[in-house]
Amino acid sequence: MSIAVFFDLGDTLVTSVPTPDNSLQLKALPFVPQILDKLKQTAAAPRLGVISNTGSLSLANIRDALAKAKLLDFFDQDLLLFSSVEGIDKKHKELFERAAKRAGEPANRCVYVGEDEAERKVADSAGLRTSFHALHVFHVLDLMMQGK
Repeated sequence: MSIAVFFDLGDTLVTSVPTPDNSLQLKALPFVPQILDKLKQTAAAPRLGVISNTGSLSLANIRDALAKAKLLDFFDQDLLLFSSVEGIDKKHKELFERAAKRAGEPANRCVYVGEDEAERKVADSAGLRTSFHALHVFHVLDLMMQGK
């Protein structure tokens, strides 16, 4: 049994950069590439995914923006759950349940990382463990490895 870690995008991993043509442009927060790389190299080596509210953006727009921000390759492509594609947002625990199912793991073997407390509560109600910050996820993973 492995672990899956799902990240929110906005204000957790990236900031959105305004563009003249209103296209999606993302900028990774300075510490994010190092954290994602370190996660890929930990003993637990969790699968990494995204759960994000994306308005009406297409999958192609989001993937393109993540690629330009040099983040797309960190994530398992089957673990990218965007509200605009899934037809449901993070106010509904079904989205988090769907994420665990796609990961092929019990919900308690999945972690949702996001800065928004209300979203973390929904993830928790779906059985996922939660973390309030990308740096804090290492603590959560340590606890999981200890069976806590």
